Amino acid sequence: MLRITQNTSAAGAMSYYSTADYYTEGQELSGRWHGLGAERLGLSGDIQKAQWDALCQNLDPNTSERLTARTNQTNRRVGYDFNFHVPKSVSLLYGLTNDERILDAFRDAVGTTMADMEREMQARVRIGGSNEDRTTGNMVWGEFVHFTSRPVDGVPDPHLHAHCFVFSATHDPVEQRWKAGQFAGLKRDASYFEVVFHARMAENLGDLGLAVERTGNGYEIAGMSDRALLAAFSRRTTQIEAKAEAEGINDPKAKSELGAKTRVRKAKNLTMDELRAEWASRLGEGDRDAFDAVAGRIGAEPVRMSPQFATAAIEQATEHCFERKSVVPERDLLAVAMKRSLGQTSERSIHAAYRRSDYLSATRDGRTMITTPQVLEEEKRMIEFARAGRGACVPISQSPHVFERDWLNADQRRAVEHVLTSRDRVVLVRGAAGVGKTSMMKEAVEAIEKTGRQVFAFAPSADASRGVLREQEGFAAADTVARLLVDTELQQKIRGQIVWIDEAGLLGTKAMRQVFDLARDLHARVILMGDKRQHGSVERGAALRLLETEAGCVPTEIRDIQRQKGQYKQAVRAVSEGRVAEGFKRLDELGWIKESPEQDRYQHLAADYVSSVAAGESALVVSPTHREAAKITAEIRAKLQHLGRLKPNERTVKVLRNTNLTQAERADPVRYGPDSVIVFHQNAKGHRKGDQLTMTGQPLPLDQAARFTVFESGELAVAEGEVIRITHNGKTLGGQRLNNGATYTVAGFTAKGDIRLSNGWVVSKDFGHLAHGYVTTSHASQGKSVDHVILGQSAESLPASSQQQFYVSVSRGKSRVTIHTDDKRALLEAVTRTDDRQTATELLADPRDRVRIIETDRIARDQLQPHPPALSLHPHQEREVALER
Repeated sequence: MLRITQNTSAAGAMSYYSTADYYTEGQELSGRWHGLGAERLGLSGDIQKAQWDALCQNLDPNTSERLTARTNQTNRRVGYDFNFHVPKSVSLLYGLTNDERILDAFRDAVGTTMADMEREMQARVRIGGSNEDRTTGNMVWGEFVHFTSRPVDGVPDPHLHAHCFVFSATHDPVEQRWKAGQFAGLKRDASYFEVVFHARMAENLGDLGLAVERTGNGYEIAGMSDRALLAAFSRRTTQIEAKAEAEGINDPKAKSELGAKTRVRKAKNLTMDELRAEWASRLGEGDRDAFDAVAGRIGAEPVRMSPQFATAAIEQATEHCFERKSVVPERDLLAVAMKRSLGQTSERSIHAAYRRSDYLSATRDGRTMITTPQVLEEEKRMIEFARAGRGACVPISQSPHVFERDWLNADQRRAVEHVLTSRDRVVLVRGAAGVGKTSMMKEAVEAIEKTGRQVFAFAPSADASRGVLREQEGFAAADTVARLLVDTELQQKIRGQIVWIDEAGLLGTKAMRQVFDLARDLHARVILMGDKRQHGSVERGAALRLLETEAGCVPTEIRDIQRQKGQYKQAVRAVSEGRVAEGFKRLDELGWIKESPEQDRYQHLAADYVSSVAAGESALVVSPTHREAAKITAEIRAKLQHLGRLKPNERTVKVLRNTNLTQAERADPVRYGPDSVIVFHQNAKGHRKGDQLTMTGQPLPLDQAARFTVFESGELAVAEGEVIRITHNGKTLGGQRLNNGATYTVAGFTAKGDIRLSNGWVVSKDFGHLAHGYVTTSHASQGKSVDHVILGQSAESLPASSQQQFYVSVSRGKSRVTIHTDDKRALLEAVTRTDDRQTATELLADPRDRVRIIETDRIARDQLQPHPPALSLHPHQEREVALER
């Protein structure tokens, strides 16, 4: 791996790389100077402590004068530690053989990767009112190569790694002076450079005759990938992981900090020869044979790399990257391709294959962003359908509407009138959370159906369509958009009718384009209701935003919030309109944002939930990450058990947890482990929908990855009184439909151990698609409404926090919201960030042409199939249709 860590302590930097800590009994090499910046300062060869200490204090090691302009003694960035690690099998092979060729391969991979990063080194430019970064192309760094890990029980394990400490000093060739380094771009692209390092290391090992084999997290030397063997020499990692699990830490950065906190000095009492003897003694007979076989291959015929693998890797990376994004950084795709082909092809071949592909690119914020012609065409077809349909139809209703619901407010009434009188093929209704969109929808649907047309209601999810629209709101035939796209019988029913899609902001451009293709072929009109300011689709694209900005569809908007009242309503409105800091402040002034340390926070949160439920209120806890949700769930269940609301007759049932792999990942064999379970969601060759495959040695159906989902098996404790959530569509033992996202209360268990729900339904103990239902993610909460919504959003969840996530989360409550965090200031900063994803159309548009009025494209309109008279076209279009008949 490559880990980049900032250092703000000169004393810390000096002591960390002190002779006393590192030059111990041959377990490390003495530090050496590297970089063009070091050359400019006359630094080369072994690092001298006086030189090192001078740079740590921002002094020129030759003159002792200040090096860069500013020296903030309290919080100055001394530099960054670029930390390179090899796979455990490489560390073990080098540790036991002491073969310098392996060390040379490692140092070469580190050196060339650092040189690549040096070429991109930057400094800030602020002269003359400028506010930009300039590439300087030079760095000063010290390289320290270590052979062992920190000791466990007094003995370290083999661990070949390097610390390249880069000082925050770079020479600006334009201003001819030393300046503080700007590391933001390098840190941003760290994952790319990490894979570059591993690709070069794998290639160097191949040159030594050592083949590598890919694993789920990277690669190992072929013949030395046995998990038990590697775990026996990874005791420090095991120690850190155990402590992280005990403390509920999942974030890699937090784990790294935990490793530093538990660090002990390296052992000085063992020489490398003694350590090698100790390590060798841990090898079993089979391990020794495997090791000897691999060691005997060092220096053999180089492993042949195939350029053809590069083309396949680029194709697989493209499929993976663009399944859920329309635009990705060029380096993200290259990193996926290199990781997919480690040991099979070279980094150079990957770049060559990439250059042969037909990506579309543009530079944004100094970064090359790419999309594909296919993604752009998908967006273009969607936009052209909506654009050509503007003004192409006569209004659905020809007479003034008489409202049945006289209590609808002005916004809701205006939206109904817009739907009934619009002349557009695609009609947009935008509404913030809790404004009463569904009440408006009922009024409009009834009015439409009085004209003789039928409205077919859909939503992206099963819970929103079959659960909310069908079961709660009375739209008896409501279904998922996915069902519409595959059910040919249902498709014929919408011919010449109205398709109404709720929560349309959750549709990606691919699904929206497919809906429009159906509407074109079946002469249907489309009404899209949603809010582009809430969560977008999991799949690629921002369809609603493109329809507004590129197709020129003007939405009617419902603004008056009905769900909340008073100051709560004002806070939610501010957040919905993008004034997040104002909304956050209002909620804090209400006393609803509570800051407390972890040991207290989850107890307080659980108490809030239990007291709300005990008072007869509906309550829901929302947390951005599954990891934090699990900790909250455990605390809630503990309180419910203590109060007797969860009965002691707890059962353990087997569950399946979705791994959320992309199709490209599902086609990759290294993604499967012993607990993986394949579930077919479509009929496939040799398999029927619903079939399950476990990892029993049978061949994986990787060529049918589009037709199945990959889960990981686990266990779930379930008690009488438990709230459980359905995580995948299915049916009860009695044939009742179970919708993904729906929650139920457990009433008890049958004699066979099946789960009896409070509504009388019985769910098989082997159903598998279950989770505790107390906590959900903000994505899953969208569309739900409860009396009291409670947020658990600590620093651990900040990477998954955003303006959209916060808006959806705080707007679920009707009476109040309570937010539990450990850092109010960091939370506010995190939730002001937007996670709007760029589209291909936006990437390639001229920035000077972003704001414009789009006129109907006559050419695109002519490409549409003619509408039948039942669609209510303009009179001249009706005559054209009649003549064509």
